[in-house]
Amino acid sequence: MLINLSNHPSARWPEEQLKAAVNLFGDVIDLPFPNIDPEWDTSRVAALAGEYAGRCNGMLTGEDNHAVHIMGELTFTHHFVNHAKTLEIHCVASTTSREVRTNDVGEKVSTFKFVKFRNY
Repeated sequence: MLINLSNHPSARWPEEQLKAAVNLFGDVIDLPFPNIDPEWDTSRVAALAGEYAGRCNGMLTGEDNHAVHIMGELTFTHHFVNHAKTLEIHCVASTTSREVRTNDVGEKVSTFKFVKFRNY
């Protein structure tokens, strides 16, 4: 099972990303990324990350092949991955290639293409 802890629901992933997730981990379950107030101090962010790691651990009980796809606010992600490692939860990020073009009015338009999942 892959828990998708991000602001990008798996239903909107490109076909290549969803296929890779299913091939690697089987089912994909979305867990929305929490809103992280920019005014919070580090201890509050770390505590919330610990709560989410515990929540994911409960969701993964009995799963042999599992991971959490985590993409989001950087300090939360850092603390989540550290908590997850102590619980032996495998964490991955999605990698993309960015293709930039300039449209007719001179604006840069970026398109991201999924490449692979990378281990934290």
